[in-house]
Amino acid sequence: MPDLKQLNTQSWDDRLEARAHTYKLRGRFRFAHDQLVKHQPKKWLDIGTGNGFLPQATRAKLSGVHVTGTDFAENALEHAQGLDEKVHNDIDRDGLPFADASFDFVSCLEVLEHLVFPDNALKEISRVLKPQGKLALTVPNIQHVEYLFQLVRGKMPGPAADTRHMSVFTHKFMAKLFNQNGLHVILPSGVDASPEWLAKLSPKYLCKTIAVVGEKR
Repeated sequence: MPDLKQLNTQSWDDRLEARAHTYKLRGRFRFAHDQLVKHQPKKWLDIGTGNGFLPQATRAKLSGVHVTGTDFAENALEHAQGLDEKVHNDIDRDGLPFADASFDFVSCLEVLEHLVFPDNALKEISRVLKPQGKLALTVPNIQHVEYLFQLVRGKMPGPAADTRHMSVFTHKFMAKLFNQNGLHVILPSGVDASPEWLAKLSPKYLCKTIAVVGEKR
């Protein structure tokens, strides 16, 4: 039976083959891109960088930025572009191999749901962030109305049914995790609503993805 790393490695093989269709500057990527352009970091860590799509799409709009990308899927890192530094790392097992207060911006898109210990990962992210440093983070939203209906019907909601997912999240739970680890949410939001304008009505129930920006206290 494949382990979690093998499942995610195979997932990356599938996505890399179809990357022209998979990667577009929308949803979580647009959210993180806009926050990066707004805050203009000089030292940026992209956790779960994959093939480096977000750095490739964003760094031209950032002045003098140094971008470090990490991932535990070696096949993804081999294809990664747009990075100044590539680091093979399993944050769930090993934490982050960087000194305290090393970065003024961290992006972590669709990573925490794959971890057994997301609380430890946030503790590590907080550690490597400088004071007032920013974290742009996205995870699937188990509280989306479609998933709630699935649960009522006795079905396993999509994010929980994914065999690669070890953890599930709501906006309230995410805010709690932030507060426990020296961070506070400065922008609670969401993406992947259909149609998109529904995101403004209720990120909590109408967005399939939680998208938040936190700041280190």
